[in-house]
Amino acid sequence: MTMTVEALQIIELDASTASAPMVDHYIQLVRNSAADSTPEASEYAASLLIKLEHLARIQRTEAVDPSKPQDFLAPWLMIEPQPLQAAA
Repeated sequence: MTMTVEALQIIELDASTASAPMVDHYIQLVRNSAADSTPEASEYAASLLIKLEHLARIQRTEAVDPSKPQDFLAPWLMIEPQPLQAAA
């Protein structure tokens, strides 16, 4: 499929509010179609890929490393575990 600049612009507009799986789909779509496009569309696709990869990266959280100590906003506050009967 040959990608046009107009199609890339539509992807760019939609990706700004799209979910992470949809952004991942757009990334694959732009990557797969960039080689068969016109030089203008290929250049636009290359810059759009940078933007899409950034959007995908900021929508994901970093994995927690259990070996590192946890940082809390208020470490002086302690929550004591309550027995199940106290919840009833």
